[in-house]
Amino acid sequence: MAERIRVKASLRLVREGKLFGPGAAQLLEGVAELGSLRRSAARMEMSYNKAWSVVHACEEQLGFALLERRIGGAGGGGASLTEKGRALLKRYRAFDSRAHEMLDQMAQDYFTDLLGQE
Repeated sequence: MAERIRVKASLRLVREGKLFGPGAAQLLEGVAELGSLRRSAARMEMSYNKAWSVVHACEEQLGFALLERRIGGAGGGGASLTEKGRALLKRYRAFDSRAHEMLDQMAQDYFTDLLGQE
């Protein structure tokens, strides 16, 4: 039996400019896991300046902070997600998952007979 048709899409929330998307979500997930924007960016092979630029642009468009920053010192600095940042990330991931389920079903509905797959 042939493999089911699936959709690969990159979903971004936009208004006048980009609000939030997969790159920002991945950065925030890294911050939540690693406690640092710098470490999250490094894991993504992104410069810290680029990561900061992505977060700042999202915060500016959204109108609220995504990260709580801790200034370095003896123990080093770090970052964590704000309450709104955690809520946005959770909702974005749920939205992305559901949208892909719906898109995959639509692909089945529209293309299965044409491509001879069941």
